[in-house]
Amino acid sequence: MSSTVGDFFGASPRRVRDPVWGYIPVDRPMRALLESEALERMKGLHQLGFAHLVFRNARHSRYDHALGTCHLTRLVLRRIVDSGAYLEERDLRSALAAALLLHAGSPPYGDALEGLGLPPRRELSRRWIEESDAARVLQKEWELDPHNVLRLVLPEEDRPVALTPTEHLLRDILSGSLDADSLDGLARDARAAEAGFLPFKIEPLLEHLRVVGQENRAVLSVDEEGAGALQALVFSRYLMHYNVYGHHALRAPTVMFRRAAQDALQGGAVAPEKLAALDDARAFSLVRESAREGSPAAAVLTRLLSERRLYRRAIELDERHPGYGSLLRLREDANWRRRVEEAWARYLTRYRKGEAGPFDILIDIPPRSRPSVGLRFIRRLPVVPGERSLTTWQSLSGLSGEDMRRCWLPLHRIRVFAAGEELARSVRRHAEELFTIAEEV
Repeated sequence: MSSTVGDFFGASPRRVRDPVWGYIPVDRPMRALLESEALERMKGLHQLGFAHLVFRNARHSRYDHALGTCHLTRLVLRRIVDSGAYLEERDLRSALAAALLLHAGSPPYGDALEGLGLPPRRELSRRWIEESDAARVLQKEWELDPHNVLRLVLPEEDRPVALTPTEHLLRDILSGSLDADSLDGLARDARAAEAGFLPFKIEPLLEHLRVVGQENRAVLSVDEEGAGALQALVFSRYLMHYNVYGHHALRAPTVMFRRAAQDALQGGAVAPEKLAALDDARAFSLVRESAREGSPAAAVLTRLLSERRLYRRAIELDERHPGYGSLLRLREDANWRRRVEEAWARYLTRYRKGEAGPFDILIDIPPRSRPSVGLRFIRRLPVVPGERSLTTWQSLSGLSGEDMRRCWLPLHRIRVFAAGEELARSVRRHAEELFTIAEEV
């Protein structure tokens, strides 16, 4: 096992070429995990779902992302160890393994299938980490208990036992206050989407990263010279959510596939357990083939997606719109959302206000992005009386939590898509009536 620890900071002669970070060191244990079933499946999971229909270069996989997250985790750990933090060899191995397996439990097409009755991600992660060949690799090659790796992968609300202080630090590095997961995603997704407008660069942030003790915890922070890097990171995340992750042309195919899969699942043509274990291409084929079992939505919508004929945007609104609340409540109940969509189609058709089939109008309510900034900021001199040297993003930026929430309002958009431009115009003309129907269904 000495190879993993010895090579952890880049001593391994073996390298793999990554388009974002260049040549990444890969030793034998790491290679064994990369060749496991869990990581092989991730080669077939697009990091950005259907984004390649909009951004033609956005074909990178969760496997690519896992490798990049692992690389950044290594850089961060080297930085904090060099600055004096003490971590045991087992901690380094655990962090590296968890970085590779963070998204092992991701279902096909990311959030497209959320709320459709698939096993929860925590259970999918557990199966891939504790029950697949990855468990054997972790035990034999890494000398790690797979369950301890799983503890670093699962979000806090899904862990039966609280983390130790060291595990908290590792979790902060992986997907907490620093979040190597989203740092690689930001850089990789921006490159694929050709988002050259982002001000963020990873090197200045890592250069000014520090670990500070506070209340028996090791807290990740940036020093005063890293203020600009932290501000650039926050602003870049906002820009990516606004211009890429929330792009209407990306949300249209996502909601189309969601409805196709929903009908296939509820009709019994597709089993949730089977669908959750597949990669994107196999999941798409399974849903498309379910049309033979009597799922017309799956037949039509998968054909349109294959032909790149996307639904048109009819309505777009955020929480400042009076109709927002009537739609937001549908987010956690896919069946309720479908009943509203079908009620809208019947109303427009019955009163000759438009021609709409049962799946010609679709409502998209994406997951809410949270504008939290967990990294602390080390200030040399207080700018207000009584301010401590280790302070928060709010103190650095002057923005309260409410200010951040208002700033991110445009990102929490609900959209209604329609099967054609004529139907989209009809939906817009009769939007107030449709919102009233949504309240009554």
